[in-house]
Amino acid sequence: MSTVVERQTPGRYARLMTTLLRETLRLDVWVNRLYPTDFNPLYYTGGLSNLFLFTLVLSGIFLFFYYDASLGEAFASVQYITDRVPYGGIVRGVHRYAADGFIVAILLHLLRNWFTDRHLFARDNPWISGMFLLLFGGFIGFTGYQLVWDERALTRLFIGGLGISDGTLVRILFLHIGPATALYAFLWWHYVRLRHPKIWPPGVWVLFCVGLVFLLAGVVPMTRETIPAAAPAAHPTSFPMDVFFLIPFWLLNFLPAGVVVLLLVALFVGGLAIPYASRRETPVEMGVRHSGVAQVIDGNCTGCELCYYDCPYNAIVMVPSPGHRSLLAVVIESRCVECGICIGACPFEALELPKFLERDVLRQVAEALRPGSGQAVRA
Repeated sequence: MSTVVERQTPGRYARLMTTLLRETLRLDVWVNRLYPTDFNPLYYTGGLSNLFLFTLVLSGIFLFFYYDASLGEAFASVQYITDRVPYGGIVRGVHRYAADGFIVAILLHLLRNWFTDRHLFARDNPWISGMFLLLFGGFIGFTGYQLVWDERALTRLFIGGLGISDGTLVRILFLHIGPATALYAFLWWHYVRLRHPKIWPPGVWVLFCVGLVFLLAGVVPMTRETIPAAAPAAHPTSFPMDVFFLIPFWLLNFLPAGVVVLLLVALFVGGLAIPYASRRETPVEMGVRHSGVAQVIDGNCTGCELCYYDCPYNAIVMVPSPGHRSLLAVVIESRCVECGICIGACPFEALELPKFLERDVLRQVAEALRPGSGQAVRA
């Protein structure tokens, strides 16, 4: 008996994630007191990422027209954009701060989905594609700083040695633009299983974020970063560091380059493994699924298609049905995330979660509302 009790005791990881879930929900409640629910920015972190990416693409195209990818002219062309091209310094600043905003929005999106269990089971595809978006976004920003070709561009962590040729910057430019194009392939992978993705934030947040980027570009212009042009014989001791893209430079002060690379690889692989490191650690407590894949009660289904249109994950399809009905809802088990939205959409009680019935939901709500319960409702 003691062995069974020990197996049912939640582990440290489970307790930590439950605490983070509770605090995330409290933050939602607090923000919803400041803004209407439909304008809560925490609900649109993915859309904010798209907004910053779109801003990056537009400003990047502008900069590309004036950039010269050669060892002798790269730094001069960047200075020409900043000082001589009308509004060039502003556009360059917009490009830089939008890149920071892109990474911030992705990290907020990642943490929110991690803390609220929106990465488990059928949702592992969006999580994995999101990890690749974060990886490619960081790499693109890293190569962007190389293209400026100032002193901080000369690092053995990136160049791989002292061999620099006329084709070096051309290759770096390709490594900047190529992965940036691939981001949209990963976005397609990220959205392919979502029926109603929030790909764009509300207009008020579009105006606020774009305005903030332009404000930063004007108040903290790129001309403040007075870094000399790259010289192979130079050994820079300090330079302004972008915390979102240049962390490897800072780590080189303490660790060998090989260790830095291994650390980054370990973080990425660990991120990929998160969906499979279940919060509920024991089969007794968790079972195969949380609530059971949604099931259709054939006798109640009228073929109205309401569940089909409301399912966010394309987990319900309508198939021809013999008899008096023309269509019947069918659940694709591999896509169902057991969210229960289809149950709320169906007015005919034709769907259910077999391990999470209505009476169980009401019981958990009552327990969560009981003073001193300290429980969070899970769905």
